[in-house]
Parts: sequence; C-alpha cells; structure tokens
Amino acid sequence: MVNITQEELIQFLYRECSPERNYIIQQLLETDADLQERFQILKSAKTRLDKIKLISPDSRSVDNIFNYSKQGVEIFS
Repeated sequence: MVNITQEELIQFLYRECSPERNYIIQQLLETDADLQERFQILKSAKTRLDKIKLISPDSRSVDNIFNYSKQGVEIFS
C-alpha cells in the first residue's frame, strides 16, 4: 500500500509531480475513496483561492519594511 501525503497531493494538483509519482497518484485516485475525498477538498480550496482578488500593499508599507530590514542588517554588520 502506497501512502500519499497531503504535500504530494498538492504537487499533483499543481502538476509538479514526477511522471512516475503522477501515474501512481492517478491510479490510486481511481480506487481509493479516502484519497479521492482528500484530493477533492484540496481541489475545492485551490478553486476558491484562485478566485480571490489580491491587492498590492501600499508602497509606503513596502518602503517601511525595507527600511526596517536595512536597520537590522546595519546592526549585525
């Protein structure tokens, strides 16, 4: 019995698996109801995440973060 981790299912969902692992997961998804359920939950979450409209942070916020990080670098230099 092959154990498929959640990370591997995410890689499969995003088509980041090796061809061999991809084949194994596809075969298991055809017969393993628990794996199918886990995969459908991840697939649904991906669909919802893809629909979220992201906005860029204010440029002042980004500048403040960069300035703060530079201070930390200067302290340790």
